[in-house]
Amino acid sequence: MATPSNPDSHFHIEVIKLLLQVATSDGRVTREEIDQIIDTARGFSVPLSELAALTHCLQEGKPLPPPNVGVLREQPNAVLEAVHALITGDGHVHEAEIEMTRQIREMLGITP
Repeated sequence: MATPSNPDSHFHIEVIKLLLQVATSDGRVTREEIDQIIDTARGFSVPLSELAALTHCLQEGKPLPPPNVGVLREQPNAVLEAVHALITGDGHVHEAEIEMTRQIREMLGITP
């Protein structure tokens, strides 16, 4: 995947990568989670080619590319808002998602 020149676009792509990691953390991905990620990507104006490449990994069972933590640390509150919207969007918050959120907060340097 090519790195976009727009810093906001790069940040948004990294958020989508993280959301895909969160969606797969409980061992399954629901239609609601996919819809939420697509809606978020559209709201962020993530290029369709980037979104297609990421979802292709998911569909083919290939490893998802890890998000760039340095980029995500630039706007930690926006990252947590997107994660929270994803994990609560299907109405079921799983233990693995709670643990993943804890790890994300730690990774972003946010203390409780």
